[in-house]
Amino acid sequence: MTMPLQHPQAVFSGAWGDTTTGAWHPVQAVVSAGIVTLWVASAAGGWTQHFSVPAREITVKSAAQRITLVVGGRSYPILADPAAVGRALGFTSMGIVGGVAHHHGYGVASDVGRGVNQVAAANAFSARGGGEFLSVVRASGARVSRLGYGAIAAIGCGGGAVVVFVVLAVTVAFSL
Repeated sequence: MTMPLQHPQAVFSGAWGDTTTGAWHPVQAVVSAGIVTLWVASAAGGWTQHFSVPAREITVKSAAQRITLVVGGRSYPILADPAAVGRALGFTSMGIVGGVAHHHGYGVASDVGRGVNQVAAANAFSARGGGEFLSVVRASGARVSRLGYGAIAAIGCGGGAVVVFVVLAVTVAFSL
C-alpha cells in the first residue's frame, strides 16, 4: 500500500507593519498543500484571512529577521520581532549621543546592545519558523531569496575594509 502524497506545511509567525496606519498586527503566514495564506489577527481576537494564493504565484524575500511576501505587486513585510526595530533605533541614538558627548561608554554600550539585539532578532526568526517556512514555500514552487545575518555582516565588513583601503590609498597618493 502506498502512502498518499503528503504536502509539506510550515507556519511563520510575526507582525505585519501596516504602512497606512503605522500599526503592527500579529500575523501567521502558512504554506500548506502548495497554497500560501496570510492570516491577520483582528481586534476582536479572531483571525482574518488576508489572502490565499498558490505558492507559484508568490515571491518570498527574506533578509535578517524579515520575510516579505509579494503577491500581485503588493508587498507584505513580516517581522519576527518588531520590537527589535525600536531597540535598534535606541541603541543607535545612544551611540550618536556618546560620540557627540565624547563618552566612550555610550559607544561601547551601543555596539554591544546592537549586537545583542541582532542575536535576539535572529533567534526570534528561528523560533517563529522562519527557516522552515522558507524551505517549504520554496519546495512548494514559490520564488524565494534569502539574505541572512552572515551575508549582511560580510557585506558590512567588506564595505568597511574597502573604505579603509580607499582612505589609505588616497592618503599615500597625496603624501608622495
